[in-house]
Amino acid sequence: MSTFRSALAAAISALALAACTPPDEAAPTGPAVPRPELQASIDNSTPDAAMRGMSNKTWLWTGGGGPAQIHYSTADGRDYAWLVGQRRIAQGQWQVNTVPDASGRMITQICLRYPGNALPGLSAGWTCRPAGTMFYEMTEREAGDPLRINGRSEALFLLDRPPASLAEVQARVRG
Repeated sequence: MSTFRSALAAAISALALAACTPPDEAAPTGPAVPRPELQASIDNSTPDAAMRGMSNKTWLWTGGGGPAQIHYSTADGRDYAWLVGQRRIAQGQWQVNTVPDASGRMITQICLRYPGNALPGLSAGWTCRPAGTMFYEMTEREAGDPLRINGRSEALFLLDRPPASLAEVQARVRG
């Protein structure tokens, strides 16, 4: 029993000393920093703005945990996704919808799906994100189809690493 008491006393002493240790100066001390531009983008996104933002656009996506992706979203709701490490171009759809958030306020969403495509980072069912978040997190976006992927099932070449920009890929397409 004496050994148990000694161990207990040592553990309590260690906890007391740890509580007296000065805080790490590099550690944040305040509340999380708000990102007003992101929240404003989410709050102010309308279905019409989301439609204009996606329709006939080529965009680079490097977030989301999956492989980097280049998309071309047509005006009629088709989406072509070219993934790093894949030569095949996945054909899917995109749409804009609105849903209520927890407070009942309507949020505009952009939804994508790729039925029949078993590629990492793409879903056969609708995957939706708030439109403002989606636009904010796009690495790059430009009008038209400069990479000529509309209607293709295979890319002109394999993207073996995430591109730094759409211009980098355009240079390879032209060359």
